[in-house]
Amino acid sequence: MELREQVVVVTGANGAMGSALVKHLQGRARHVVGTLRGATVDWRPVDETLSYVTGNLTERTAVNFVVAEILRHQGSCHAWVNVAGGFGMDGPVEEVPLEAWPRMFDLNFITCLNACQAVLPIFKEQGFGRIINFGSAAGDAGMAQAGPYAVSKAAVHNLTQTIAREGDGKVTANLIIPTTIDTPSNRQAMPDADFSSWTSPAVIAEKITEILDETVNPPNGEQFLF
Repeated sequence: MELREQVVVVTGANGAMGSALVKHLQGRARHVVGTLRGATVDWRPVDETLSYVTGNLTERTAVNFVVAEILRHQGSCHAWVNVAGGFGMDGPVEEVPLEAWPRMFDLNFITCLNACQAVLPIFKEQGFGRIINFGSAAGDAGMAQAGPYAVSKAAVHNLTQTIAREGDGKVTANLIIPTTIDTPSNRQAMPDADFSSWTSPAVIAEKITEILDETVNPPNGEQFLF
């Protein structure tokens, strides 16, 4: 299935990376649905090519309602890109507050897990589906002063590989692994870093577009490093 035929969901659509991806996909996909953080599930159409839906992705029931709204308005869903997440420099492991661990797991892993569990039955029943999850270089190598973030991203990596192994090639799962995305929030969190070495959201959005539009030999279980 070509990208122009697909309904593509992008979580975290109000963030720098998510909004850049929505903008890049709009007009290329049949319809783009961006998820926004909200206490209730609310469908917000923009035009024939774009809609938004609010909801709390850390709650499985809310995610189920989000998916139900997508199916009600668009008839199906063909690709899901999990951009939503969070980052924090919580200090050395021995000093990290206990509550920081579940907070980062909720933001990065549980949001991803809830979405994957909700859409996989749909993808498998229709015989087509694309899942793209955002990992992090820290998920493989660890990151000093950011243990909860690194560990939560490692869980995303493992989940993605597991889904890829369970698929039959018609439903695929792949990872985007940036070292650091050049976003305002990351610049604020790491003001002394070398911004010139970071990856722009536009470059990543172009690669995701290529993955979604690959019809002959779609990648599965692959990691795309930036």
